Amino acid sequence: MYPTLDRLAVKGVIHSVRVATLTQYVAIAPAELLLRLREDFAEPLDYLEKTLPALATFEPPAEVLTVTGLEAIRESARSIVLDARAELYLSLWSDDLEHLRGDLAAAKDRDVRIFAMLYGEAPVPAGGSWLSHGYREIVSDRIGGRMLTLVNDADEALVAHIPRSGGATGVRTRNPVLALVAREYLHHDLVLQRAQAAIGFDEWDRWWQADPDLRTLILSGHPADGARRGRLPAREAPRRAG
Repeated sequence: MYPTLDRLAVKGVIHSVRVATLTQYVAIAPAELLLRLREDFAEPLDYLEKTLPALATFEPPAEVLTVTGLEAIRESARSIVLDARAELYLSLWSDDLEHLRGDLAAAKDRDVRIFAMLYGEAPVPAGGSWLSHGYREIVSDRIGGRMLTLVNDADEALVAHIPRSGGATGVRTRNPVLALVAREYLHHDLVLQRAQAAIGFDEWDRWWQADPDLRTLILSGHPADGARRGRLPAREAPRRAG
């Protein structure tokens, strides 16, 4: 106990008083103690208040958020469409298009350039460049459901998986590298679909089915006799809204 009292005495929080052969300790007045404590804390805080603004601002890394559930995924998709100012890349299935149709129309009115891949036969919105995927059943079997992917202005991305059974999950991010990866995936998918339409699906089918490596990549567990199953007729594959 005495070492502690001695330390408090050194700090001036208490005073020692010698009475004959005894040493007694007396605390300083509460008002004085509070004043000293305020001074002890105020001085470093004043220093920080003057110094911190001159230092470089720390910016945390871009977030990658987990989005759980179909409704939350669709709301995130709506937000990304609404935030688009210059361009919007998206890949979606007919099941999810209706939830975005009004927001896509509003994006068109803002002169946002829209590049979209649709898996399904729903009418495409007016405006933008829309393609219908030619092998949607193969893709559905390969991933066990469907996906919903959007990127606005190469700034924010949403990639979601909506399985046939179980809960839907996705990630939403402003990380520039991940947004770039998602945009490049959508870009290449759209370019490949145009190439398929230009070459002709019959010729395209003969080409990749003759290559074992391509068969493995494209089918990936899908039965070989289903290679053409679920594909739109070639005349319907490219659809562009004015």
